Amino acid sequence: MATTQREPVNLRRSLHVPGLVAHYITSVIGVGVLILPGHAAAEAGPLSLAAWALLIVYSYPLALIFARLSVRHPTSRGIAEFIEDAFGPRAANLVAAALMLALIIANPVLGLAAARYLLNIWDSTPGIPQIVLIGYLIMVGSILFNLLGVKISSRVQTGVLATLIGFLVIVMVIAMPEADTANLDPVAPHGWLALGQALIICFFGFIGWENAAPVAEEVVDPRRTFPRAILLAVFGVGALYLAMAVTIILVLPPGAAEGKQITAFATLLQIASGREMSQVGNIVAIVLLLLATNSWVLGTSRVIFSSAREGMLPAALTRVSGRNGVPYGALLFLIPGYGVPVGLLALTRSSEMWLITATSATFLLIFLATFLAAHRLLEGRAIRRCNILLIVVTACILPFFGISLVYALALVILAYVLTVPRDKGRRRGLAKRRVQQENES
Repeated sequence: MATTQREPVNLRRSLHVPGLVAHYITSVIGVGVLILPGHAAAEAGPLSLAAWALLIVYSYPLALIFARLSVRHPTSRGIAEFIEDAFGPRAANLVAAALMLALIIANPVLGLAAARYLLNIWDSTPGIPQIVLIGYLIMVGSILFNLLGVKISSRVQTGVLATLIGFLVIVMVIAMPEADTANLDPVAPHGWLALGQALIICFFGFIGWENAAPVAEEVVDPRRTFPRAILLAVFGVGALYLAMAVTIILVLPPGAAEGKQITAFATLLQIASGREMSQVGNIVAIVLLLLATNSWVLGTSRVIFSSAREGMLPAALTRVSGRNGVPYGALLFLIPGYGVPVGLLALTRSSEMWLITATSATFLLIFLATFLAAHRLLEGRAIRRCNILLIVVTACILPFFGISLVYALALVILAYVLTVPRDKGRRRGLAKRRVQQENES
């Protein structure tokens, strides 16, 4: 049967420095600044500050490597493109499938967290099914918002983000008079080995620097825009993360974060300013989480789009709106896609921490594969030394991920199973072409 050759579908370039900075920050900061400091404090106490400091230092070279690779390959394929250039198509297919699975599983964490803050306004103690339903509806709402297009959504994100960061700074300033340095003793209330678990928790807050790679195809003048955006974003995120983590440790009494990890930010504001301002804090937290959700849905939809464009997924997912250049096929695919992990949470009555545990090590393995690719692709002594340091540090961090590595292995195996038909099809296609060439000669 004859097949028709389809023209490749490309996305429009409309993201400038402010929009890319907003995309970077909102990709990283929502869970990291509102939820994870409470989790890390409950797990390791003041020792969690060491985990934050280590990962903040780690994040700049991490983001820099992804930015350099995105400048070299400004395409929505992102990480898969880097891997293919370095190691070939089979490795690229495996990594693309693993990344797609990890993103679809991890993204709902943001919607579920927003649902918890929303229900916290009414002082209710909702069950998992209620949280899951509202969280899923929030994810669907974010998908519909992204149908407006990158240009409009990035303007909205930038304006709202600037306002919310200002509010977060005000909250920390108001809360600091309640700080008590006695909260720093003991430094390791749960033992020094708790640093490993804190690293796992905090690391999830730095997943997002790679989220700029899938939108590189929509960045105006990537060679100039990426370096400027990354400097501003890394400095802003690092400062906010560390400031919030320190404030929660110093202001919340020891043990206060336990049982209230998800809403630690609202608890912090309530201690500092009373019940009324706590409600405002819940609303701000919801809006900030919605911004993060929008950025992750944007990045994930581009991963879906590029995978479909490469033939890994049905061609219907490459459909792009002629009016605003939105890959609406990939976006709408996320509605049932997110329904799978969210439905499993409802059936098993598990919290979103399971999604974090299930995907953290997978992201770290994907980062490691990207750094190995960068070692082959990037030139320049300074950037190569930086990359070697990242490879060593990432390899050293991996053993701390424990059970998360088991989940990562399962996802990689599933990704391999999903890519086997494509690899076989490619090999059959190459064999047919070789036979045709031999017959013609």
